[in-house]
Amino acid sequence: MTPLVQINHINKIYGKRKAVIQAIKDISLPIYEGETLGLVGESGSGKSTLGKLLIGLEPPTSGDISYRNNLLWKKKRFMRPSPGEIQTVFQDPQSSLDPRMRVKQIILEPLNALPDQERKVKGSLERLHTLVKRVGLKIEHLERYPHEFSGGQRQRIAIARALVTEPSFIVLDEPTSALDVSVQAQVLNLLKELKQENQLTYLFISHNMSVIRYMCDRMAVMYKGEIVEIGETKSILNNPKHDYTKMLLSSMLKVN
Repeated sequence: MTPLVQINHINKIYGKRKAVIQAIKDISLPIYEGETLGLVGESGSGKSTLGKLLIGLEPPTSGDISYRNNLLWKKKRFMRPSPGEIQTVFQDPQSSLDPRMRVKQIILEPLNALPDQERKVKGSLERLHTLVKRVGLKIEHLERYPHEFSGGQRQRIAIARALVTEPSFIVLDEPTSALDVSVQAQVLNLLKELKQENQLTYLFISHNMSVIRYMCDRMAVMYKGEIVEIGETKSILNNPKHDYTKMLLSSMLKVN
């Protein structure tokens, strides 16, 4: 099976000389179309840095990343695929939503990168209303500002913003870690349903093994910038090989 995303010998180094920090160390990793790949590790393990390389926020120091067999980075320049093809949902919806913009503007903003005709179709009022209702919001919410919503509602706005361009691949960077446990479950269920309905591929970044267990087909365990274990989620959870994976599993809390 040909991967949707292929990461080959990626390194990411910050700083120079004595202040060098290697955030990612020689990572090679396939992400297959239609799967949810979990990337799990503690804070500082490099998992969010890898996510940034995939969505174009930071270039790799060395190595290649391809999407549908096309390189995403050439000479530190992000070779964006079709606009909106790759999207992301960040950890903290409060900081990722512009407080000066109404919800309608926030959701439709990614369409500005699309050609005029495509923007008209995907930004139609009918489609916007359908999308808003699908993520569990109300039509009247479109004229409000982010501060008027709860954390769970703000994350639903962020999800709608990611979906408006009809992406194929979404990087979910700790999308529920800032939410209460009961709200986490609602958002996770929504993400699962949307994946099936829209034939999406997810990279799901988390420090929470319980969430990874619930969401992911395969998982990769990151420790100090390296992938120390990768495989089917059930297989790793039932028979972890690396000591760090065993440590993460020992602290796993059950998702209610």
